[in-house]
Amino acid sequence: MRSQLLPGSESRQRAEERFKTTKKVNSETKANTTPRQAEAEKTARLRALRLAREAADKDTADRDAAAAKARRSESSRRVPGPQASSPSEPK
Repeated sequence: MRSQLLPGSESRQRAEERFKTTKKVNSETKANTTPRQAEAEKTARLRALRLAREAADKDTADRDAAAAKARRSESSRRVPGPQASSPSEPK
C-alpha cells in the first residue's frame, strides 16, 4: 500500500515517475545511435543539400545559355535594310 499522500502530491509523484521513465527511454534511444549512424545521417543531409544546390545552379546555367543563344540568333537574323530617311530630310 502506498504511503499516505495528498491527492495533489500523488498525481505529482506519478507525473514525475512518468517523466523519469520517458527520460530514461529517450536517453537509451539516443545512446543506441552510434557515431557511425550519426555520421551517415549527417552525410545524407549534406548530400541532399549539395544535390539541390547543383540542380539550382544547373537550372540557372541552362536559362542563361538559352538567353545567350536567343540573343545570338536574334542578332544574326538582323539584315541591314535600306536606310530610312530621317524626318528632317525633305522627301
